[in-house]
Amino acid sequence: MFKKLTNFFRCQKRKAFTLIELLVVIAIIGVLVGLLLPAVQQAREAARRMSCANNLKQQGLAMHTYMDAQRYFPAAAWTVDSAGKSTTGNRSGTEHSWRAFVLSNLEQGNTGYDFNKNWWENTQAITLNASVFICPTAVPPAGGYANVDGPSRDDDSAAPSLNPNNLGYTDYEVFTGVKDKIFPAPDPYATKGEHTKGCLVKDAVTRDGHIRDGFSNTLMIVECASRPDVYKASNGRSPTGDTNQCIGWADSLGPFKLHGVDANGDKCKSCAGNVPFNVINDGEAYSMHPGVMNTVYADGSTRTVNDNVDLRVFAGAITRAGGEVGSID
Repeated sequence: MFKKLTNFFRCQKRKAFTLIELLVVIAIIGVLVGLLLPAVQQAREAARRMSCANNLKQQGLAMHTYMDAQRYFPAAAWTVDSAGKSTTGNRSGTEHSWRAFVLSNLEQGNTGYDFNKNWWENTQAITLNASVFICPTAVPPAGGYANVDGPSRDDDSAAPSLNPNNLGYTDYEVFTGVKDKIFPAPDPYATKGEHTKGCLVKDAVTRDGHIRDGFSNTLMIVECASRPDVYKASNGRSPTGDTNQCIGWADSLGPFKLHGVDANGDKCKSCAGNVPFNVINDGEAYSMHPGVMNTVYADGSTRTVNDNVDLRVFAGAITRAGGEVGSID
């Protein structure tokens, strides 16, 4: 009887894992994590990209709300000339970004932004970091920049010292035109040449009749992520940034024209580069989404564009009256 009881309790005793079995289990878990992690990361990026597209959708709707009220889109930026005088059409004589004009349509109307002052004089309002201006995939600016002259008049005659570290930033911008060597598109309203062929232009509003290619065929807003830090395909992020480019959502020097760059991100100054975007964010469109960029068209629709799109096709979408009708999405 005693022997039977002893054997019974031996059978009930749980057998422990051996070291080899434990290592096998750990290895299996590691393999499973390795298989699942990319899928989780892709799902997260897809969600961030969708959130980014929603930001652009809101900006497009804000633009149309503004147009419904004013009968035109705002200028890409209002500036003054090198003598500090108002440019044609800029009745206020002060400088502003296009974003300032649609703040109230983006539920940011309580910032106290004053159009009787230059943007850099709105010291409180321009520190606003509004999520609608920020792509969730983009890397926030590193900060630590030296004070810079306010990018105001062409000769900086009245530019105060600005601390770019305190400014609310943005990951979105507008094209004002296309370099003629890429696409010499005709435009009877492009009074300042290649700088004024985009949907929005500096120092002039855009009316319905200016967009001859059609609202659904004309790009309005694109991504330009992580400014004023400079990201370049050949060497990654610049440790110092470039405070001569857009240093905040209120900056009137944010908009740019399409130059085209080479695969390293170098602009071709005397010719046309062959890459439309996603190789440098210094004065060119740039997205942190792998292989694509979110955009919004003049009709308010958001579209995702692959970065292998042909340069001239992309340029044709930027021009508002080039006579071309095509799709880049």
